[in-house]
Order: sequence, then structure tokens, then C-alpha cells
Amino acid sequence: MKKRVLKTLVPLLALGLTPLAQAEMSREEFQQLVRETLLEQPEILREAIIKLEEKDKLAQQQQFEQQLKEQSALLFASSTDGIMGNPGGKIEMVYFTDYNCPYCRRLNQTLLEVLKTEPELKVIVKDIGILGPDSVQAARLALAAAREAPKQYEELHQALMSQQRVQAAALATIADKAGLDAKALQAKADSKEIADKLTENLSLFRSLGLNGTPALVFPDGTLIPGAIDTAGLKEILKDKQKS
Repeated sequence: MKKRVLKTLVPLLALGLTPLAQAEMSREEFQQLVRETLLEQPEILREAIIKLEEKDKLAQQQQFEQQLKEQSALLFASSTDGIMGNPGGKIEMVYFTDYNCPYCRRLNQTLLEVLKTEPELKVIVKDIGILGPDSVQAARLALAAAREAPKQYEELHQALMSQQRVQAAALATIADKAGLDAKALQAKADSKEIADKLTENLSLFRSLGLNGTPALVFPDGTLIPGAIDTAGLKEILKDKQKS
């Protein structure tokens, strides 16, 4: 960060010096000039940092929009994702989640409340496992359910979300209670096909510049990082219905 700031400041601090004068200064003299100028005008540093932050945010937004466009089919039209709500709903929303993320559990409750009054909402769940081995195994089990028993996926999803902490050793019991064939599902979860799907989800997550769960993404580029309350999400959905 310091190197980037100084690189940005050098031309600013050299104001008032002709190229010839700069060439005649030694490295030590120029560094001393930089130091003295910063001490006398510390607001220059603050302004430069603000400018850098604005530039970084713009670059991140541009990356997000570009990747959203390029990866649109994988994000919104994959046939191998778990679905919450209406599979044919007109309002689509991708939901990146981890079963051991407390904020994901909080957002899950918000989604349950919102789905009661939003019949046209289709939540495309992108299961990822970023919080350790137990999370990876839980995500693989959910992805297997999305393939093998899509109509029961949401039931398993809610069963996993209801746990305070999902542990790999308990996955078979959770699947059984959700009415699924735990043995067959686990065999599918251990397959290369599911491993590849998990890798795909993680790649999408990272390509969008996301670094934490939960995250909601809409086709128009709206991004909601972190948990949002019911009222806030309903307000956003109201705008989507108008467009």
C-alpha cells in the first residue's frame, strides 16, 4: 500500500520542479523533499489514499460487471444448482452460501420470510465450502441432492442450515431426517462430477471478486454482500418487479 501511495505522490510532490531540476537532484535529496512536503502538507497523503481507494473500487466494480456478463449462463442458467422458491420465477437471484457461516443462517431466515410473499422469486443457490473441511463436505452433499433429488434439495438445505455447526460425521443423519437416501447421496457427493461442480461454484465466486458469504447477485448487477434484513430485501425486490 505504501509503495502505491508514494508512486502516486511522486508527481504531485514534484510540482514546482522542472524536469531538469528533478534530474539534478540526488535520490536522497528527492526523498528528503518528499518527507518535508508530507510533513508540511499531510493532507496530500490523505487525498492520495482517497483517490487510490476510489480507483480500486472502480476497478472492482468493472471486474464484477465484466465477469457477470461473461459468466451469466453459469450463474443463472445452470441446471445443476439447488433452487429455493419458484423454479420458474421471473425474479432470479444467485445466493452464494456456506453451511457453517452464521451470517448465511441469518440470511436464510430472511429468505424464508421473503419467499412467503414473493411467489415469483427464484433463488439459485451456489453452495460453496470456504470455512473448512466440514463445510466442503456439507456443500458436496447439497450439490449431490441438487442433482439426484432436486425437489428435495430445499428440504436438505434447510436441515443443514438449522444446525449450529455442521459436522461431516452428522451429514448422513441429517440427510436421512430430510427424507433422502443418505448412502446413495454420499456416494454421489464423493464423485468427480460433484467435485467439479464445487470447483465451478468457487471459481464463479472468486471471479466476481467476492471474498465472503453470504452474497446475493441479481442479473442486472445488483450485489448484496453480507446478510440483509427482510424489509431491506423486500424493498430491493420491489424495484426488480418494476423494471
